[in-house]
Amino acid sequence: MDWAIIAAGFFMAWSIGANDSAKAVGIAVGSEILSFRRAVFLIGVFSLLGAFLGSSNVAHTVGSNIVPNFDKSYIPFALLASALAVTFASLRGLPISTTQSIIGAIVGIGVYQKTYVNWGIVLKIAMAWVVSPIAAAILSILIFAIYGRIINHISKIYEIEVLYRWMIILSSAYASFNLGANELSNVIGLLTYSTNIEGSTLKLILALALFLGALTFSYEVLMTIGKNLTQLGPLAGFSAQFGSALAVTSANIIGLPVSSGQAIVGGIIGLGLLKGQKINKKLAFNIVKGWILAPLVSCLLTLLFIKIFSVLPLTF
Repeated sequence: MDWAIIAAGFFMAWSIGANDSAKAVGIAVGSEILSFRRAVFLIGVFSLLGAFLGSSNVAHTVGSNIVPNFDKSYIPFALLASALAVTFASLRGLPISTTQSIIGAIVGIGVYQKTYVNWGIVLKIAMAWVVSPIAAAILSILIFAIYGRIINHISKIYEIEVLYRWMIILSSAYASFNLGANELSNVIGLLTYSTNIEGSTLKLILALALFLGALTFSYEVLMTIGKNLTQLGPLAGFSAQFGSALAVTSANIIGLPVSSGQAIVGGIIGLGLLKGQKINKKLAFNIVKGWILAPLVSCLLTLLFIKIFSVLPLTF
């Protein structure tokens, strides 16, 4: 059983790297402050740190609070369903919510088992999904105003350029840390509560998978976040990234698995509107549509996979 769960978890972590890494470094790559390979290296280092040092509250919520009595034999199907939904979105260059995909799949297990689903927790998580992009937009605008005042007091252009560069690199590192502390913790939570493998080993394996996903399959989504949604200057880009990371960290502290993708998109659109930038409305609509469909598709795919494999003579 453990090998099937690990394999499915590796695929899920890979898909997080392929999709969610764009939300951490998309602005840095899109603005050409970081090359693609350097951005991927930054993701690898800081998402690993996030997996080990970040809050365990999210892992506990996902692993045992939503469906406390799930049958662990169904976990590979939930992870496979979530990973397929995310991979399909990545093929289209859309920053889907991996968190929503995983939560939808877990609910699918509860529905299939006809067991207790903590709908109160599910409702709180769903409300956080609505609030997080709004909170990220507000925080991004506040940060933009504060740092704008600071930068206005710097007279040398060279110093401003150096400051911009390091602001975006540091905010990308912070957002990458959140990938490990939030998105990857969703997978860590499922595997911790359904396998006998030691926690630190799981974190290393899944962090490696996330790094490989970022390296091999993230470029299209990176361009969506970094260039295609709207064009932001260095200060606005930093503010969107830092504001969204703060919103995700706040959710981590209280154990709510939110989407860093929703947060960064909220921050980008909020600042784009503030600055009067043209927003790619069609792309924004498709992204929001993906957020709505992600948990539904994952839930239905989980039910489908369980149904199919339950009648096949397979054992894990």
